[in-house]
Amino acid sequence: MSVRSHPPFPYLVGVTVPVAGAVGLTVVLTSAHRGSSAWLIWSCAAVALAAASGAAFVHGLRRWAELARLGEVPPRVAVGPLVLVYAVSAVVLVLALRGDVAGAWRALVLIVLAALGLAPGAATIIGVGHVVRVRADVASASPGHQLGTLIAAGRLLQSLLTVMGGIIALLVIAEATGQRMTQQSSIETTLVFGAGNSALVAVVYSPTAAKLRQRGRELVDLCHPLGTLAPDELADALDKRARLETALGVDRTAFSDIQSNLVVVGPLLAGAASVFLSR
Repeated sequence: MSVRSHPPFPYLVGVTVPVAGAVGLTVVLTSAHRGSSAWLIWSCAAVALAAASGAAFVHGLRRWAELARLGEVPPRVAVGPLVLVYAVSAVVLVLALRGDVAGAWRALVLIVLAALGLAPGAATIIGVGHVVRVRADVASASPGHQLGTLIAAGRLLQSLLTVMGGIIALLVIAEATGQRMTQQSSIETTLVFGAGNSALVAVVYSPTAAKLRQRGRELVDLCHPLGTLAPDELADALDKRARLETALGVDRTAFSDIQSNLVVVGPLLAGAASVFLSR
């Protein structure tokens, strides 16, 4: 008789989402533009961002728990790089605000909520890279075990990247509608803001994705070597290699993953081309 497994932290989402949503609601209700049509649009985006950040926090914690099935990851392995990325981002943000931190506190609160919501997921992505790169038992295991580990790791990454893409999209929408509400609309600022946040996701995601693809290529070479094959066997071997590469995601690139899962990347690239190249 099989035992039905339950997701970890079953009730935490019932706490983080309302709490984060309440913080977002407090932010929008204290705006001096309350009651205007532009405020209504911005408030919807801001509250949605806050609540989604609370849900993303729990999603990241659950993926971290799943990561333990692939291999043990010391928390310090993920915390160190994550703290560095967040510290650099905070410095850049303060410099971008040009000292007007008090005047932009509402935007800062929403950004902090998003950063906290994405932290467990970002730590899990770094942890996946540690498992794939360092764990000797994974590299020396049977091909079937390696394949299962790499596929599970790839699914973890895709799940986390999709959630990050949703949060980044809501961040950009909140920033753009906030500018419209204050009648300070600037397409350049929105493009830079969105590109900067997308770049931060890429900084965390790309090294792990590269390690995962490297291990995938090594496994493909192990399972289907070409060096000893006769000429009439090459076509069949290439077909098998192609199917395995597709299952492992070796045929994709980090940029294609980011472009597919971060829904703001395509519009940002198109907007940057139309704004900057037309001048």
